[in-house]
Amino acid sequence: MKTVIIGGSATGMGVAAKLKRLNEQNEIVVIQDKDYVSLGACGIPYYIGHNFENPETLIARKIEKFEESQISVISNSKVNKIDFENKKVIFEESQISYDNLVIAVGAKPITPEIKNIDAKNIFTVNSKEDAIEIRKTINDDSNVLIIGSGLIGLEMVENIKHSTAAKISIIEKADRVLKNLFDEEFSELVEKEILNQEIELFKNNEVIEFVKDNNGKVTGAKTINGEIIKCDVVILSIGVIPNTSFLRDTDLELENNGAIKINEYCETNIPNVYAGGDCCSSLSYLYKNTKTFYLATVANKQAKIIANNVNKNKSSKFVGALGTTIIRFFDLELARTGENRMFIDMNSIETKEVLIKDKDHTNYVTGQEDIWLKVIIDVKTKEIINVQMIGKNKSVLRIYGLVGLIWSRSKVDETLEQIDLPYSPPFSRTTDIIHIALSKLI
Repeated sequence: MKTVIIGGSATGMGVAAKLKRLNEQNEIVVIQDKDYVSLGACGIPYYIGHNFENPETLIARKIEKFEESQISVISNSKVNKIDFENKKVIFEESQISYDNLVIAVGAKPITPEIKNIDAKNIFTVNSKEDAIEIRKTINDDSNVLIIGSGLIGLEMVENIKHSTAAKISIIEKADRVLKNLFDEEFSELVEKEILNQEIELFKNNEVIEFVKDNNGKVTGAKTINGEIIKCDVVILSIGVIPNTSFLRDTDLELENNGAIKINEYCETNIPNVYAGGDCCSSLSYLYKNTKTFYLATVANKQAKIIANNVNKNKSSKFVGALGTTIIRFFDLELARTGENRMFIDMNSIETKEVLIKDKDHTNYVTGQEDIWLKVIIDVKTKEIINVQMIGKNKSVLRIYGLVGLIWSRSKVDETLEQIDLPYSPPFSRTTDIIHIALSKLI
């Protein structure tokens, strides 16, 4: 049995490794458009922030290691067409046949149509090459403009600030930061930290043109409000879209955003063709709606599902995801899980919610800090459908317990109110913030 995998990141290489473990006789070929595989892209901001010095640390496993396991990797090769009827993948000047095909091409950064976006020193955050170039370019005298205030944008801000004396500005099209993930109370606390760090924040604003000098280097960004933000380095962190343009006008079913449609077995509408990771739409765990989760955690799980089903048809199901996310932003730490506000409102779900501000541990131990927790339940099911937290000193790791309650579909009632959480002065209070929230929701 011959399996061809398009894409050498988390899903693709996860499928390859698992398939080979399941059956050493499986013939596996990976086609990758770069000269490396298994990039840990989430580490890019931390390389730029000098948390480690060797960019090769971003590579979880080298091609040579896969080839030692008899997994063939065709590198520096871009797939431009798939002949689904005849089971052939066409790339560069070659083609290869398959019994099973796995599409794991990931997502690509959104590059908006802005005048002079081809200027030098305008970067995306997507590859090892991006990481090396950004780190090499930014210095203490740089004026850095971050476009977008999502997770990657804020991680870039934190790491550039920690590693250089560069002046940093953020421009955000929405009326607040992290709008798609967190409610307003949490955005306000993050925006306060942005100001504390002496970072300029432009909200309700966007770039309409980049200004460049005679050498083609960016020197400024003209905004829709008419001002020009001085910058000699620009980081585009607006978001990503599925990297599936080469699949349009084929028989493969795609969502409106270009994501590949898959079922619970990670199968597409074409027999023996699977997809997973950032390039596909997936089930949401709570309401079984579909969405694209741009998360490495989801990609890794789907890799195992795909490998199991290639090895033995329909043997594993992907049950869905919650979109659980955690981020550090200077001293602040944020975590969230579950459906977001937009989904809740669009589907007119009747909810009850509570927002609690408390302390993360007792005053017997130094370093006591504020912690905020919002919990939203579905009134009809009495199940938790959204949790948001912000705090310091790893206090938001409480999210692990709350994810467990959501995953098990625990009812918020008097029994759950008595959940036996741990107490010790350095870690919590006798009545934890989770207890307080559950009591108010009954």
